[in-house]
Amino acid sequence: MTVSTCAAALVSGYPPPAAAQPLGSESILPSPIQDDDFFSWPPNVADYAAGEIIRSREVTLQAFQNTLVDQRAYQIMVRSNDSKDRPVPVTATLLVPTAAWTEPGPRPVVAYNEPIDSLGAQCTPSYKMLHDLQTLSLDPPTLPLLLEKNYAVLVPDHEGPRMAYGAGRMAGHAVLDSIRGMKNLAEIGLSESPVVAAGYSGGAIATGWAAQLQPSYAPDVELAGAAAGGTPVDFGLLRQTMDGQLGSGLYLSAVLGLAREYPEMLELANPLGFLLATSPLKEQCSTTLELSGVSMLPVELLAAQPDPFDTPTGETVVAENRMGASTPTTPVLLYHGSSRVFLGDEFIPEEGAIALQQEWCRGGGDITYSPQIGEHITAAWFALPDLMHWIDERLAGVPAPRGCR
Repeated sequence: MTVSTCAAALVSGYPPPAAAQPLGSESILPSPIQDDDFFSWPPNVADYAAGEIIRSREVTLQAFQNTLVDQRAYQIMVRSNDSKDRPVPVTATLLVPTAAWTEPGPRPVVAYNEPIDSLGAQCTPSYKMLHDLQTLSLDPPTLPLLLEKNYAVLVPDHEGPRMAYGAGRMAGHAVLDSIRGMKNLAEIGLSESPVVAAGYSGGAIATGWAAQLQPSYAPDVELAGAAAGGTPVDFGLLRQTMDGQLGSGLYLSAVLGLAREYPEMLELANPLGFLLATSPLKEQCSTTLELSGVSMLPVELLAAQPDPFDTPTGETVVAENRMGASTPTTPVLLYHGSSRVFLGDEFIPEEGAIALQQEWCRGGGDITYSPQIGEHITAAWFALPDLMHWIDERLAGVPAPRGCR
């Protein structure tokens, strides 16, 4: 049995890759979820339109049984498209408070993009919320606060079925198609609801890409706004702050996530790099991957070239996942831990967020930049009041500031 055949057997829940894919590309994929058939890859994804519901169910979530807000939860699988516009299934979870919405108009929805930052299929939010009790997190309690405001909250599994951490186009497609699917759940009655997309750090990748792809990919999906914080705008910038440093665990995980969407990147890996990509680390969630950063392993040690990103393949992948090429037509709030205020984000360079604002402004966007107190973790907490106020105004129909500020 060949290496390729063995690898394919390990990921039998996925369709076989095209013959042109590099040898071993199947073996870097996460193992499929075995104890819940809802997440299995259906054989006829291409028969559905983008955003069309493939399957749905009402569920009781383990993660929110003890919250102060009673809600009903629904899970959907929709057809989406990956980074290369190939049809893929994407799942999402919708939480709807049971209390009636008493304000004017339909109940608003926040498409809240969690910072998944993981490689294992069991780490995706829909699976974790259903099967695991909520665990202690350093992230602010944004989702419970949104529910307390009586908003519906849609949580897309924006890394897609391959858990392609860091792949912006896949994430943006997943968010937009999840919103399409949510609006197609006729029994929920949210088809006319205003929607704001929001996310921090890894979730900001999905939010920013959804905002900039919406005019071309999903003009039928109207966004009332998008709020992205601690945004990793440019993967190339992260080499300065994460590669070979304490952030190397997540940095290398994002390299593997990109390779799952761009398997031609495997040609850049040496045997040690391929061994790490196929090791049990490929099944891990964010906490383990973050802790693995203590090794401070540089990507250059895992590459067959002195600088894997100074190659045609590396340059192409980085360029295709750099945010800013197209301008959102919805208002955008960018916020970031800033050294101009206090401390500053030590992992995600602020210069990327500022450059993104300037690029989108040149394209005619309505973009607000809000520098925040704190480094990467604390800035998310300090920004919470401003973020909630901004979301409230967009969902209430208050016009956003025009232009850039």
